[in-house]
Amino acid sequence: MVRIIVVSKNNIIEIKNLSHSYGKKKIYDGLNLNIKKGSVYGVLGKNGVGKSTLINILMGYLKPKTGECLIFGENSYSLSNANKEKIALLHEGFISYDYMSIEQIESFFAPFYKNWDKKVFYDLVDLMNLEYTQKLSTLSFGQKSQVVLGSLFAQNAELLILDDYSMGLDAGYRRLFIDYLKDYIEQTKKTVLITSHVMSDLVGLIDDIAIVQRGGDVYQNSLENFISNFKCYEEHLNADFDKKKVHRVQKYKDKQHLFTFKKLDGLKEVNCDFEEKFLGFVGRY
Repeated sequence: MVRIIVVSKNNIIEIKNLSHSYGKKKIYDGLNLNIKKGSVYGVLGKNGVGKSTLINILMGYLKPKTGECLIFGENSYSLSNANKEKIALLHEGFISYDYMSIEQIESFFAPFYKNWDKKVFYDLVDLMNLEYTQKLSTLSFGQKSQVVLGSLFAQNAELLILDDYSMGLDAGYRRLFIDYLKDYIEQTKKTVLITSHVMSDLVGLIDDIAIVQRGGDVYQNSLENFISNFKCYEEHLNADFDKKKVHRVQKYKDKQHLFTFKKLDGLKEVNCDFEEKFLGFVGRY
């Protein structure tokens, strides 16, 4: 029997005091996180910090050591079939059926999803001006990825989980997809969870972020607040500063950049884009 837990009707996902580890390697420690209905949430971090682990816990592939992970009010490790149908997952390292044509792919997947939207599938395919009779084996990786993404959106799920959607896509295909995703979210009000390594794509798309760091620390805020409040200052290499006010120091030649949420009087503030601030937060290496 599935145990139903009362959650906020505004939250699609609620994570409560979640902890997980692989042997002695701590991944999460007492994580609390809510994803609101209709929001776009980004789970960000460097390779190996646990972004895909969180996806696996959400999908019930892994059971956390302690704590709860709830989706649509149910424990993710024992999610009912009715709620599984509400989730569309793009997992890192997706599998494609290269021997099938585009139209065969659509016909193959359609019967598995009761809310399948054929038009949405072909909307994404048509952006690339492809013939429906083309086999996936004849497509570039970027084109093949768009077909896979089309099959994801066509499921018409309430929750979309995109685990590193940008893998293998060049700048053109990424932009094509992001523009489509923005329009799709605006029209449908779907809830989206994204992990990505490409920070530039996320500005103007994501509402809230969780930046996962090694050792289990997770920073949470709106993307807008992070960009506004996390600042970079430039100073000469040997200059003194209040180390207690600085989150991270990055040195380059005869200068150093000081990244901080604090105001550092008397220092020159440097304009940085989101990717630079992200790296200033988590470190480049």
